[in-house]
Formats: sequence, structure tokens, C-alpha cells
Amino acid sequence: MTDTVSTLVVLIDADDVKHVFAGWPDHICLAACLDRDGDCSMIVFRRDERSTIPSRLLHLLRIDLDEVCFVPQVPGFPTRHFRYSDERRLMALVASDPAILDEAIDYAVNYTYALEEGLDPDVVLGLKPAPQDKVVMPTLRASVSRSAEKAAPTSEISPLLPDFLRRSAEQARRPRFASVRKSKMAMLLSQA
Repeated sequence: MTDTVSTLVVLIDADDVKHVFAGWPDHICLAACLDRDGDCSMIVFRRDERSTIPSRLLHLLRIDLDEVCFVPQVPGFPTRHFRYSDERRLMALVASDPAILDEAIDYAVNYTYALEEGLDPDVVLGLKPAPQDKVVMPTLRASVSRSAEKAAPTSEISPLLPDFLRRSAEQARRPRFASVRKSKMAMLLSQA
């Protein structure tokens, strides 16, 4: 990668991931985001979201346009040659985390649920905020609501999610891998 490019994003099609996980859902792809520090973030998305995934990844990873390249080529972004041996190592990394299969299944189920209920899948999946005019908040007594405001942490989870989906969304959504061992202090500083 050049000096300006700090992240390589490999978009893996659903058919390729099925070679690793037999139960991988149809039409769910995987973005493996490898950064210069050796970290790898795995992000699932639907095949029909392929045109919007670059902007979503830039937002999620908090990186600029000139800091990322894509494999395979994505219009408007640089690309790199990705060797077969690199592809095999990446697929071994994917296979080492069975939790990504659960995340892909959850994503497929939640996306389908949103479509069947006539809801915006991006809102249900927490990818964009719910419109404020459609959210009905219960009215509580003033003393109860003040104490609840202090006790309840702020959350970005959509209020439209059913309870079982909300619990799933509250769990860690993205597995993080590190090919370079970091000290506990370095890990704490990177999370801040």
C-alpha cells in the first residue's frame, strides 16, 4: 500500500464465503477491512448493497477517500493486486472466527424481517437513525423520567427493533482481529 493508503478492503462475494461456511446465507457478502496496524474488521452486507458499501465503510472505519483501496476494483477508488496466496490466508482468517457466520445469519434475518414488515432495513439494522416524527415515546411521570435519564445510557439502537433484535444489536457487532500483538496500554489507547 502507498503511504496515503492505510486500509485495504477486500469485498468477498457470498459464493466465495460459502466455501468456508456451508451455512452462509445467500446474498450476504463480507468486507474484510485490513489496516496498516494489522487489524481486521469483518463487515457483512447484502449483495444488492454493493454500490453503497464503500461509503458505509468509510463512515464506519472513520477514514477518508484517499486512505482506502478496494479489491476488486470499485469505481472511484484505487485498487491493488491481490495474490492467490493472500486470498487463501484471508479466507483462513475468516474461517477462524465462526461468530461471523452468526452475524451474517442475523443480518440476513433482520434485513428480511424489515422488508416483510414494510420497514426501512437501514433503520431496523441501525445503519441510519429512525425518523423522529414516527417514533412514539411513552409519557412517564417527571420524577421517574429524570431518574431514568440518569440511569439509562444513551444508545444508537433503533427503537423500532423488536426486543430480540435489540439484544442482538447490543452485542459486539464487528469481530476485530490483530495480526500484531499489542500491549494492553496500546489497545486501550486505540479504543479511546
